[in-house]
Amino acid sequence: MDKRLSGLLVALVVVAGLTSCNLGKAPEPTPDVGAIYTAAAATMLAQLNAQMTQTAQAASPTSLPSPTPLPTFTPLPTFAVGPGATPFGLTGTPFLLNTPLGGFTPVASPPPGAFSNPVGCDDAMFTGDAIYYSGKWRRNPADGTSVLAPGTTFTYSWNFINTGTCTWDEDYVFAFKSGDQLHGKDFRFVFEKDFVKPGAGIAFLIEMVAPRNPKEYKGYWQMKNDHGQWFGSLVWVDIVVKSESE
Repeated sequence: MDKRLSGLLVALVVVAGLTSCNLGKAPEPTPDVGAIYTAAAATMLAQLNAQMTQTAQAASPTSLPSPTPLPTFTPLPTFAVGPGATPFGLTGTPFLLNTPLGGFTPVASPPPGAFSNPVGCDDAMFTGDAIYYSGKWRRNPADGTSVLAPGTTFTYSWNFINTGTCTWDEDYVFAFKSGDQLHGKDFRFVFEKDFVKPGAGIAFLIEMVAPRNPKEYKGYWQMKNDHGQWFGSLVWVDIVVKSESE
């Protein structure tokens, strides 16, 4: 056999052997790029949803506390009338702070003496006053506006509330303190019916007389406890005495 032909046969045998080794082997699969992108997008979306849920929970508003109920208001106390002088022509209770008076223009500033001076368990708050003369009550008179003729008898009324914690009983007194007394007498708590408990009120009616000498007069009054100590609001009466010829 020709040497060239023998070499060709050998080469064919080698090629055939190599080809037979790959027979029956499955081809390598081609990767699906779309599926890879879909899976990555699903993972990212799940992480984003979880993060948004945590942010919403952190930003949720805190529930507000229940509103505190408003306090109830205690009605104003009822005023008793101290047994002083009987006002001329007066029937019923004397003027109190909230009693309207026709034609009366109130003073713009708070009435003098409206501040208290507590001593221990004792305190007294002035709430209003009035003067009675010439057949008429005049409520909360300003200083120098009560003009009386010499020798005129008049009645002055001071309204108070017991703002302390002790009862005004025996040995307590609403007393003249200084200035012009104008013949006024102290009011003493002698009878139990006149005692004033904490939160209750009273109107002190003191009868006085205008002096003969024409001029302005002013007298100071205050509460005094059973130890002789002054307490509560300091109040006063202020009148102007003028003769009819002036």
